[in-house]
Amino acid sequence: MNLSLVLPCFNEEKNIKHLYEEFIQIPLVDYKSELILVNNGSSDNTGFEIDKIIKINNSKKNNISVKKVTLEKNEGYGGGISAGLKSTTGQYIGWSHADLQTPLEDFFRLFQIVKNKKNIYGKGYRVNNRGYDGIISRFHEKLASFILGHEMEEINAQPKIFSRDVLEYFKDIPKNWTVLDTYSTYICLANKVEIVKMDVVFKTRIHGHSKWKNNLGTFIKYIFCNVVYLIKLRLSKVKK
Repeated sequence: MNLSLVLPCFNEEKNIKHLYEEFIQIPLVDYKSELILVNNGSSDNTGFEIDKIIKINNSKKNNISVKKVTLEKNEGYGGGISAGLKSTTGQYIGWSHADLQTPLEDFFRLFQIVKNKKNIYGKGYRVNNRGYDGIISRFHEKLASFILGHEMEEINAQPKIFSRDVLEYFKDIPKNWTVLDTYSTYICLANKVEIVKMDVVFKTRIHGHSKWKNNLGTFIKYIFCNVVYLIKLRLSKVKK
């Protein structure tokens, strides 16, 4: 298995078919690849839609494997990805979002940059102006840079991809909130993993919306918990 892509899915039933169609359009003919869809405690028909595309894919002759990982309760963004990572078999592993804002083709483009290398971590770098969401991202980056002592840019931009040897550094993946990308980037910086960036364009979400950004109480709680986590991360022993 050459490539593994993990997508955490929480109430993404309307996106599952589109995600699969995007993935099989990637020119993967020379690579064995697996798409791992994590049903992260969804209350809609996400799990059913995943089962449908697994059945469709099994009827085809290709180098693609589709796997389903089921979490009975939602374990957060980091929890969903952590569960998916345990099922990966690829030499290069990555994750992205399941909301169609990041084209899955970007995962393959980033793979072309990191392939045949070890101790490497590739990440997207958003180049388009995203209004309010962009302001929140800049605020988080400045906060993380100040507390962690490293320049952190476009932390949450997708996709992420890394050589399998880097996975052993991720020993304490945070499950709550949206700090996984901050954690993984900081861990790589602390362990002198080579980090490469690739320009990406963040699209508008077609279905659903982000709840925490649009709720003042939740947003304040997010900032508080984020600061506490960043301080703990800075004080922790993160080297191998």
